[in-house]
Amino acid sequence: MLLVTNNFFMAILFGIIWGTANGLERISLNVIWPNYFGRKYSGSINGVGVTMTVLCFSLGPLPFGVGFDLFHSYTPVLLVSLIFPVIGMVCAILAKKPDKSEILAK
Repeated sequence: MLLVTNNFFMAILFGIIWGTANGLERISLNVIWPNYFGRKYSGSINGVGVTMTVLCFSLGPLPFGVGFDLFHSYTPVLLVSLIFPVIGMVCAILAKKPDKSEILAK
């Protein structure tokens, strides 16, 4: 959507959609992580996840800045960065939910 945002209304619409998606992500992660890993270690797993998120957010602007310096546009970097949601979707589809009976047997 950022590729076609060229006015104030589109920017506001992008912000609303982005905020809604992030809110839904936060809710779903708090349901999915305990279902996959159990409640016993959810704090540790959440801590690692949040640490990785902060690390990625801190390094994220770097490729966009370099891309803008090289191409004088954000378009090439935005197009290349579309691979990450695709990778995430593939990983989510391939993820196998752990069998709790196997975990309890150990």
